Amino acid sequence: MEKHPNADRLRVVELTDGKNVIKPVVCGAWNFEVGAVVPLALPGAVIPHNQHDPEGKSFVLGKATIRGIESQGMICSAKELGLGEDGGGIMILDSNLRLGEAFRG
Repeated sequence: MEKHPNADRLRVVELTDGKNVIKPVVCGAWNFEVGAVVPLALPGAVIPHNQHDPEGKSFVLGKATIRGIESQGMICSAKELGLGEDGGGIMILDSNLRLGEAFRG
């Protein structure tokens, strides 16, 4: 993880799904550290709750360029996954979960 070079409130994160390295992923949450197990959505995934839509409609995730860096995925909060409130940011999962398995709340 490192601070985004063009934004004070964003980080650029490198993740693994247990087999592949997914990078870069641009993230605005700061409630997790290196080694945390988090839900990762890759382009094509349906995100149940759009935090930027007033009605919170679902959307299909695509690659997005955020402040000059193309993000290869999205690290999700409980609210974005339709599983509850954000609780301060990204949803932190049990560290015993196997990486790369489909996550179903």
